[in-house]
Amino acid sequence: MKRLLIVDDELAIVEALEDILSLEGYDIVTAYNGDEGLQRLLASKPDLVLLDLMMPVMDGGELLRRIRAHPDLQDLPVVVMSAGRLTDEERRASSHFLAKPFELDDLLGTIAKQLPSEERLRA
Repeated sequence: MKRLLIVDDELAIVEALEDILSLEGYDIVTAYNGDEGLQRLLASKPDLVLLDLMMPVMDGGELLRRIRAHPDLQDLPVVVMSAGRLTDEERRASSHFLAKPFELDDLLGTIAKQLPSEERLRA
């Protein structure tokens, strides 16, 4: 089972994504700011991060920089979800960008593309 970390300060978004993605068969870990996200990331070792940019305590851009600077995390897929614009640095560091609001099918397709499937790993 693939583990996803959702980092977003909007409780309703986190809860909705957690419900939907759990039903899709993913193991879900959540965090509500970048600092908490970094702690959960290091403790849970997810296969992919869904990351909002605009958050309190530590914003998503700073968390993304820390992920890319960490030798064990630099290749981790990070899908940025934001209503705002990405800086050039954030665009290069993210694996994919989804503009809020996004369609559920777009999210599920993006996650599937970012996670290596078992078939691709055996090929």
